[in-house]
Amino acid sequence: MLKAVSERIEGFVINTLSQGVSLTESFILTYGITALILASLARGFMLFWIAPDEVVIISYVLFYSETVTHVAGIVLISTVFILIANTVVFLLFRWLGERLINEERKSGRIWRFLNWAFDKNGKFSIVLFRLTPLIGGDWVAIFSGITEMKFKSFVFYSFIGIVLHEAMLGFGTYYGLKMGALFEMNIPIFQFLIDILETVV
Repeated sequence: MLKAVSERIEGFVINTLSQGVSLTESFILTYGITALILASLARGFMLFWIAPDEVVIISYVLFYSETVTHVAGIVLISTVFILIANTVVFLLFRWLGERLINEERKSGRIWRFLNWAFDKNGKFSIVLFRLTPLIGGDWVAIFSGITEMKFKSFVFYSFIGIVLHEAMLGFGTYYGLKMGALFEMNIPIFQFLIDILETVV
């Protein structure tokens, strides 16, 4: 009886995943790079619930890329459009910060910490936060904008952080899943996930 229930649950999960994967694949193949650009802009504008970066890049690498050059192109396009949108967020919060944050607040602990993290140590903070899952670029543009961080530093170190993050996702998916490197490492959890993915696809 337990085996039958387990098989039903597994069948339901595989069926649901398979419908989701086929919808994602048809969407990507229908709208192509335009959808990647729009998803990257949404991510850069911090609308991560609409187009989670991890889902977008992994899906594009799985369904749209055949060579390393394709992966590099996906990574570059995603990086550029995330950075464009994030720069707009930075400029908006720079404008808001100059008007809404008074001198009294600027003498507080939180402000001093943010200024220390993003103005004095911006190159480390931006790259570190952009490589952190879930936090990522969602707060970097805001905190960088309201502090006294220089615009050029924000753009330069954001580009480095974003391209590293996107490259890890893109090339990790390409070599780990498409080339079977994770499967060959003989780690049970990776084999289990790849088996499910192969069953679905």
